[in-house]
Amino acid sequence: MLVNKDQNNAHKVRIEFEDKESARKGYFVGPVPMATFGSEQYVWHSAGKQSHANPSDPPLKMSVAGGKEMVYTLPKASVTVLRGNIEYI
Repeated sequence: MLVNKDQNNAHKVRIEFEDKESARKGYFVGPVPMATFGSEQYVWHSAGKQSHANPSDPPLKMSVAGGKEMVYTLPKASVTVLRGNIEYI
């Protein structure tokens, strides 16, 4: 799970796993299911008893590629979950 707390900007990240016992680095391989929930899917409008969310969409789901050089974009003000297989080099 990755959290982008920046309310104004998307951020790009690379994901690397480390096996401390073998000192090998790991990366996602193959397709990586990605689910993002952020300000594009949910915006709260505070108006007392008339407060509401608009939009109030479900998380955005897609499949992205894995790999050592893959860069993942985290939308502004979002929570992103990546799941996939990891290969250690």
